[in-house]
Amino acid sequence: MENPASARSGAALIVALWVLIILSLLISAFAFDMHIEAGITSFYRKRLKAQYLAQAGVEYAKFLLVQSYKANNTEESDEDREELRIKAINLSRGVGISGLSREVGQGKFVVDLMPEPGRRNINTLSDEDWEEILDQGNVPEEKWPELIDCFNDWVDESDEHRLNGAESDDAFYTERKYKVKNAKLDTVDELLLIKGFTPAIVYGGPPEKEGEEPYHGIAQYLTTWGDGKLNVNTASKEVLMTLPGIDEWVVEDIIEGRAGKDGTMGTKDDGWESPDEVMSQT
Repeated sequence: MENPASARSGAALIVALWVLIILSLLISAFAFDMHIEAGITSFYRKRLKAQYLAQAGVEYAKFLLVQSYKANNTEESDEDREELRIKAINLSRGVGISGLSREVGQGKFVVDLMPEPGRRNINTLSDEDWEEILDQGNVPEEKWPELIDCFNDWVDESDEHRLNGAESDDAFYTERKYKVKNAKLDTVDELLLIKGFTPAIVYGGPPEKEGEEPYHGIAQYLTTWGDGKLNVNTASKEVLMTLPGIDEWVVEDIIEGRAGKDGTMGTKDDGWESPDEVMSQT
């Protein structure tokens, strides 16, 4: 016959084990919740820190722009102020600033200031300019006539079709239920509304045919700001190569000449003084 005391001890042991299991589960759940909450708190703290650092970078960029308007009137003083004055002077000449970093507390921000005239104004481009830009964007030559004519039909005030163009009555636009703008572009992104201009052509991406090289993206060469004159002190090599009739060796001389007579970037003589100086020395 079973001993009642032994039965009670066994039952108590089983209950104790269940209590331990339940307590372990509760403690694990609390620990998991604390870990998740700590991760969320850390994320929000880092995001807030990044937001303030970004705002500090924007304010510093605005400060540099203000200084560029009065750069030549700023008196020389300590080393930090002199460095700032040099950057302001160069910025006033259209020389871009890249990779300028400043530490703020336990973080830092990096500022790039690239004047918009360092890219081609899309609203002032000739057909020949477009050919050079599409060539730099690695767009197949057989696509050029349609892209150029469709762009011109989009921006001109006439409703007459160019040979390879498209006006509002074209199936491309009627299917999408919008009309051509018949006005200049306000942003480079508007290219995506024009027949033929795919995201890959505008921003870069895989080719349409297997075995072809990917598109480089033409948006990087374009802007809607400025009077159409290209700033040779800021324009990249790729943008300079979109100028019709320019040779690569001339572009390399232009870029090399940005360093001034001392051949060192970040000094007072950076940048070309005028287009005439560029023409006389390249």
